[in-house]
Amino acid sequence: MFNAQGKPRYWLGTYDAWHLLIPIALIAILGAWVLTPKPATAPRTVAPVLPPLTPSAITLPTAGSTLLVRQFTSIQGISHPQARVFLFLRQIPNSEQLLTETRSSTNGGFQFTMAPFLPGDYGFRVEAVSADGRRAPSPEISVRLITAPPPAPAPTKKAPASKVVPKPPAKKAPATKPATPKQSPLAKKPQPSQTAPKQD
Repeated sequence: MFNAQGKPRYWLGTYDAWHLLIPIALIAILGAWVLTPKPATAPRTVAPVLPPLTPSAITLPTAGSTLLVRQFTSIQGISHPQARVFLFLRQIPNSEQLLTETRSSTNGGFQFTMAPFLPGDYGFRVEAVSADGRRAPSPEISVRLITAPPPAPAPTKKAPASKVVPKPPAKKAPATKPATPKQSPLAKKPQPSQTAPKQD
């Protein structure tokens, strides 16, 4: 099986020596591939599905309403739950400005307590900002504040309706009895017939 040099029987010195490099190279390549650190694959992240943003709106006072100054005490409305709610004021026709802010409740309701205002025309709107930074502005409402109620319009007098007097039913003429002819006083009354006495 082996020759005197401990080589296989059919060993060809220079030719077979180069063939030994092939498996050695394969083993080296395989070892390097196994020992090479693999790049860590980033976990695939799925963006969370955010709930839809609740629209913001002012419900009290109503848009276009006229109020006494002493009646205007608060602004109420609805927005996204647990959001920061900013109140903007605009004194018509000037530009708006940020007035104050609050936080909506778990059901989305909010309320602002208002300080006394001077009479005039005002515009109000709110803007809710959710925890993830999304914004939901509301449409602006206009409110007129006055010091005294407007005078009531004078009642209009209605012309009295003309009464229709029903006509009495026509009276029927009484039935007339045929008139008995009156005898003239000059008419002679018939005399009883006088017969001559018979003579024997």
